[in-house]
Amino acid sequence: MALQIDIGCNNCNKKNNGCCKYCFEFNKTNIFSTLSDKELEYLIDEKQQILYNKGETIIKQNTSSAFVVCIKEGLGKVYVESDKGKNVIIRLVKHGDFVTGGGLFNGNIQHFSIAALTPVTCCLINSSKLANLVAENNEFAISLLRNHTMQNNFLLEKLVNHTLKYMPGRVADTLLYLKKDIFGENTFDVRLTRSELAEMSNMTKESFVRILQQFKESKLINTKGSEIEILDENSLLSISKNG
Repeated sequence: MALQIDIGCNNCNKKNNGCCKYCFEFNKTNIFSTLSDKELEYLIDEKQQILYNKGETIIKQNTSSAFVVCIKEGLGKVYVESDKGKNVIIRLVKHGDFVTGGGLFNGNIQHFSIAALTPVTCCLINSSKLANLVAENNEFAISLLRNHTMQNNFLLEKLVNHTLKYMPGRVADTLLYLKKDIFGENTFDVRLTRSELAEMSNMTKESFVRILQQFKESKLINTKGSEIEILDENSLLSISKNG
């Protein structure tokens, strides 16, 4: 069961809802850096900091888009649920990621689900407040639009790759994505099951495991339980490029 918690910075601990404006990391890529102190205070008023346990749903597809999510700690998966029970994992989210659920300006409906792969601490922000700030702050609106465009470009590239690439290319893409964009290390505890890794690559579990074993036998990677080590990144890049 998800719990409301009081953790984070010292300022957060002084607030009943466990959140304050200092939760946000202000760097060049943070969309909230364009907001004034007054706008930030408005945005975080009634904001809640929630701890989700491993396996719990943070956002449910086809529900009302009442809030957006800022990931503070942990790792989650963003996925689309089909009517036939098959899921497609779009991407993973980690510390610092901002996720709208896809429905902020499009029908007020969540277009995908988010679930916790590890214990996840996140802040829930009222969607209507975000929309009000977009209407009042042009610079913030551009930053938010840029963020959406980057996410859409990622999804488009993923769709094209899943359509045009053979299975080895898709598995190589998944491994390189985990290494470069999520963990930033050659050796990492992937935290996903083989079935979930297959969902990231748009293939069956059996096919994914078979190709993963081929990569291991070719000494491109090494695996031990949920741990994966990238041994030959250049070869994986070549497989990814050639599809």
